[in-house]
Amino acid sequence: MNVLRWFLPILLLVVAMLAGCALNPPSLPADSAAAHCLEAYAALDTAVAAAGTTPSSPVRIAGFPYLRVDRFLAGYRNQPMNPVATAAWLTRLNRLDQAARQVEWNSLPVVIQSELNRRHAPGTGMLTRLERCAATLRAIDLHDQERLALIRARAQVADEYLTVNQVVGLYPLTMLPVDFGVFRYQAETRAWFAQPLAELPIQGELRRYGSPEQPDVPDFAALPRDALGIPEPTPAQLELLFAAHAPIWEIDVASDADQPGTPYWRADGIPTVNLGEPVVYRSVSYTRWRGEPVLQLNYLVWFAARPQTGAFDLLGGPLDGMLWRVTLDQSGQPLLYDSIHPCGCYHLLFPGPALRLRPETADWAEPPLAPQPAPIPKPGERIILRLASGSHSLQRVYGDQPGAVTILPSRDYAMLYAAAVEGGGRRSLFGPDGLVEGSERAERWLLWPTGVPSPGTMREQGRHAIAFVGQRHFDDADLLDRLFTPVREQP
Repeated sequence: MNVLRWFLPILLLVVAMLAGCALNPPSLPADSAAAHCLEAYAALDTAVAAAGTTPSSPVRIAGFPYLRVDRFLAGYRNQPMNPVATAAWLTRLNRLDQAARQVEWNSLPVVIQSELNRRHAPGTGMLTRLERCAATLRAIDLHDQERLALIRARAQVADEYLTVNQVVGLYPLTMLPVDFGVFRYQAETRAWFAQPLAELPIQGELRRYGSPEQPDVPDFAALPRDALGIPEPTPAQLELLFAAHAPIWEIDVASDADQPGTPYWRADGIPTVNLGEPVVYRSVSYTRWRGEPVLQLNYLVWFAARPQTGAFDLLGGPLDGMLWRVTLDQSGQPLLYDSIHPCGCYHLLFPGPALRLRPETADWAEPPLAPQPAPIPKPGERIILRLASGSHSLQRVYGDQPGAVTILPSRDYAMLYAAAVEGGGRRSLFGPDGLVEGSERAERWLLWPTGVPSPGTMREQGRHAIAFVGQRHFDDADLLDRLFTPVREQP
């Protein structure tokens, strides 16, 4: 017993020392410029922690403050890369950090920005200084194999499932009723999509939102690509791509809760939307298809709420939305359409003619749901998304002339990190955990054993778990390859 009493503290000390070694990267060379850069990054991190906002996704890479990682770029960590490709990888990791730093910087009070500029970036500005610092640190890391190996080891994104909830909630047993609920929902959804379009019920008035104009798709072959083969459209090319593939939102409007708007915070801390500013938020993402990187265009609309239908409605609550994603193939044509609500719920797939679901997915505990193939619009037609009243469920995807539409201006997704607050000020729509406070649903009390944090709650991009049974994420880099096979490879 005495031996154990002495041994345990020593063991804990050794573990702590090893953990410290694991978290701290190898020392940088004696470079005063690099040292000053690390001081500048640390100063901004301290200021943001005290008075600002930081995105929860992408994820910081411990010990390398100029890098952040998402699931797509984490997919490169274990594959061979020559020096040019490695440099391109680090450049992309840094771009994620730069985008997050812009959000962080914009969230700081002007007086703190001025002090940081005075102390760490006189004459240049803090973000310009950090951009130059990133180039300095990247040059060092590219020539240090030990540090590169550590970046590869740490460039990971944890899954969105809480193991402790699954253990305490007796996951294998509690998943039986959840599995039945998923089966019933999928059967109901297929039934909705099987109905003729003209027979879908209308609770209020069908209104279309979007843009009546559709520019020609830019020459996709002319898009620049980096050393990893990742498409890099210019801002002008990207704007054309977004406009060319933008859907028309056809919504059954029976109440104010069915009209898209700009999210803001009410004075009582509940999120809602400004109906006087209907907008669509856009962002770019990437995934892989057959090992090759492909471009994705994301379109997100928000609603004030999913109105509760009764005292025992588990799904209703403040704030709701719909995210529509267009995955383009190597030639720039739509390969796949898919959608989720901002809670990560109700993932629907609409594969193009080149894709077929893998046969084995039908045997998964929660199989993917592809209620219809992707439509192929005729000349002059647009992709129309038919949304139900109240639930805002996607009921049909079809091609049609745009007709009369309410213009839906576009905004960058990053603007959601500075949502207006009633009475004045700005506040991120997302909390440090990536969740939208105040948008919780009662279903979380039943579904917590799935491991999904607060099921039904709206959440930030990069934080969308899309399966209750098993594990899948909306931004998994291998999602397409796991779900689909090329048509030409089928017997």
